[in-house]
Amino acid sequence: MCYAQITHNNRALAAIVMPSLKRLCHLLCLALLLVAVTGCSDKQTSQPPLSLKRLVADNLVAGLLAEDASLAVTLSRSRDLSVWSLPEGKQRLHWPATAFEHPGYKLALSGNKRYLAYGGKRQISLIDLEQGNIQLTWQVNGFDDYASISTLALNQTGSRIAIGMNEGSVILVDLNAQQFSLFKQHDAEVAFLTFGVTDDRLLSAGHDGRVFWWVSGSGEIIKQFSLPQRITSLAFDEADRRLFFADNLDNHQLLAFDTGEPQSQLSYFERYRYFRRALFIHRGDELITATSKQTIFRWRVATGEELERWQLTPFSMGTTVLDMVSDGGQLITLSSDGALEHWGLSN
Repeated sequence: MCYAQITHNNRALAAIVMPSLKRLCHLLCLALLLVAVTGCSDKQTSQPPLSLKRLVADNLVAGLLAEDASLAVTLSRSRDLSVWSLPEGKQRLHWPATAFEHPGYKLALSGNKRYLAYGGKRQISLIDLEQGNIQLTWQVNGFDDYASISTLALNQTGSRIAIGMNEGSVILVDLNAQQFSLFKQHDAEVAFLTFGVTDDRLLSAGHDGRVFWWVSGSGEIIKQFSLPQRITSLAFDEADRRLFFADNLDNHQLLAFDTGEPQSQLSYFERYRYFRRALFIHRGDELITATSKQTIFRWRVATGEELERWQLTPFSMGTTVLDMVSDGGQLITLSSDGALEHWGLSN
C-alpha cells in the first residue's frame, strides 16, 4: 500500500471517529452536570421526620389539620370519618360510612374547631364536634342543576359556610340567619375558598386560573389575580399581607397582597413543577410548598431561595400531602396514606 493511500485511509477513519468522540464527550459532560445537580438536591433531602404516626391504615379521600395542630380529621377510602386528638394521635370521634345519607369527598373545619362540614357531591352535613352528633344535612344546587361540590370552607365560629361548585359558582350559607346567597364568580371549577379574618371577605381560586378577593355580601370583586392554567395551590397570610398561588405548569406568583408587587420567584431546575399545597410561616418570611408527589419544600420569600426539602414517608403509590400546619417550631403534615409527620423548622 502506498503512503498516499494510507494517509487517505487515516483521514477517512478520523472523519468517522472524531464526531463520535465529540458526541461521547458531550454526553459525559451532561452526565456529570446531572450528577452535580442531583448531588446538590440529595443534600437537601437528608432530614428525616422528627416523628411518624399512621392514624389510618387506609388511603384517605380527604384529611385536614386544625391550625393549632390540636386535632386531625380523616376520611378514609371506605368513607369512615374520624377525629383525632393531637399530638397523641388518639381517636376522639368516629362515624362509619352508614352514618351518612351520602358518601363524602370534602371536609372543612371551623376556626374554633367546634364544627365540621362533610360534603358529598350535592349534599352537606354539619357535625357538632363538642356534642359528637350530626346537626343537619341539606341539598345544595349551583347555577347548573348538575353541578357538584368541589370545595368547602367554614368561618371562625362555624355559623357561615362557603361552598364552591364545579361549574364556578359559590354558595354562601348563613346558618344563624337561615339565609343563603349564590354567586357565579368563576368560569370553571372552584378549587379553593377561605374566609377572611372578618366574614365579609372571601378569597377564592379556580380552574379558570383566577384568584379573587371579594365581598361576601354582594359578590363585588375587590382584587383579582390570574395565571394561564388552573390554580393548584394557594396560600394567603392575611396578617402579614402575603399571597402565593401556582398553576399546573411552571407558573406561580409570590406577591405583596396590598400592592400586587412580586416578592420573588421560586428558584428550581425542574420544569412543570406542580404544587399541591402551600403555607406561609414565620410571619410571611418563609413559604412551604408540597408537590403532587412526596416532596415538601421550604423557601425564603424575599429571594425565592430553597432552604430545605423533605420527603414524605410513603405507604402506597401516589402518596401526597393533604394538609399541613406549623406549630412550635415544627411543620406537621397529614398525608394521603393517613400518616402524621413532624418536621423540624431549623433557623
